[in-house]
Amino acid sequence: MGVSVIPKLTNRYFSLVVGVLLATTLLLIAGLQLMSAQAASQQVGVAPVGQNAFEFIGRINQNGFNFTGFGYLTYIKNLSNAQIYSNPTAASEDTARFTYVATATLTSRAILSDVFVIDSQGTITFYFTQSPPNRDFNDPASFASGTPIATASLRYQDILLVQSSNKGLATGVGEVAQLSATPFSLGGQSYQFGQSNLFYRFSTVGNGTRTDPGPPISFVLLAGNAVTTGQSTFLPQLNRDSP
Repeated sequence: MGVSVIPKLTNRYFSLVVGVLLATTLLLIAGLQLMSAQAASQQVGVAPVGQNAFEFIGRINQNGFNFTGFGYLTYIKNLSNAQIYSNPTAASEDTARFTYVATATLTSRAILSDVFVIDSQGTITFYFTQSPPNRDFNDPASFASGTPIATASLRYQDILLVQSSNKGLATGVGEVAQLSATPFSLGGQSYQFGQSNLFYRFSTVGNGTRTDPGPPISFVLLAGNAVTTGQSTFLPQLNRDSP
């Protein structure tokens, strides 16, 4: 009986070792492919931890429990103004090559006297347009023109301090986790905006206006920045209790 157990144990651990080696090889191949793609495309919008990766200006529309944010990028790490705008001497939504559109849903709301706290969660998509079209802040869809170059999940907290009837000072903080990055070409060079699993912290400030108290319809004109906070890591784990 003792002799018959050894081959079974040997086969079991041999299968486990083969499985681990196969999984490790696949991870290495995927990592090499990712490194190769990143080497071919110059990364932009990636800054050392604690520094601004990009900056933006835009608007948030509220319609009941739903929010739509949109605007354009005014600064991107490792890109010049001549690359960010088709006409850097006339920087505006009509000359910006990089725009964004975000959608989110209300998750909580708290009120203390003249202080309103609104939390929401959603996603944000960044776009690149070689030759920017005319855009209109009364038309959110006009900021979704061009090629999607990155997506991210977003949790956003907006703090509104009421200043007068239907007017308030809005400051916001967002937790952003990048989900994807697609290379794009600008001036004959391939670029990549950010990278997957990169984390940012949004900070915004602006003025809020309520146009209808219920269900609440309002908008905020704002500007802000995205600070790099870190990157997630992945390490394969083995279950020691596996047979």
